[in-house]
Amino acid sequence: MLENVALFESLSPQDLAELEVGMHSQSFTKGSTLVSQSDVSNNLLYVVLSGRLKVFVSNEDGREILLGFLQEGDTFGELSLFDEQPRSATVMTVEDCKIGFFPRAYLFQCIQRNPNIAIELLKTVIKRMRNTTEQVSSLALLDVYGRIAKVLTNSVKIQADGKEVTDPLTHQELSTMVGASREMVTRILNDLKRGDYIAIENHRIELKKRLPVRW
Repeated sequence: MLENVALFESLSPQDLAELEVGMHSQSFTKGSTLVSQSDVSNNLLYVVLSGRLKVFVSNEDGREILLGFLQEGDTFGELSLFDEQPRSATVMTVEDCKIGFFPRAYLFQCIQRNPNIAIELLKTVIKRMRNTTEQVSSLALLDVYGRIAKVLTNSVKIQADGKEVTDPLTHQELSTMVGASREMVTRILNDLKRGDYIAIENHRIELKKRLPVRW
């Protein structure tokens, strides 16, 4: 189950089998909250075995900023695992998921035997910090169109047929990622569709050609 998890990619099949002995797993339906912002740490590392989740922060008024998505092979809970401070964001399923759990004590025993796990954990934390810094910079320095263009450009994946397509991304999710109203996001996306820059099917956005510099 762990062979597709980047965090453990340096381990041998034997080490992976040994690691799985200490992992518990559970299935969750769409809309389940696994971690809530400001919750006390439960000293668990989470591994996404299947499905998709969103990561977001919110204020007392309920306004949300979507930080990104997690999918099979991703992990979360690394920060609280080490500093045991409250959770920094909320993680919620956007489709049915199967999640693995590693207790802190067991994982640290594995790290002592396989130091490469610690290196991969550090890489994961650094990548998240860089992504957060980039997102904050975009919110502060770019207009709404610039933020949308950046999210779309960074989110697309190259398909087998060469097309550049995002994972499912609703207008509402995109609006919470760029800090703008859903109406403004819809207006910009419709303009891009009319200009044949993008195509949208089943909430997946295809970049058909390079996006314009300005809207």
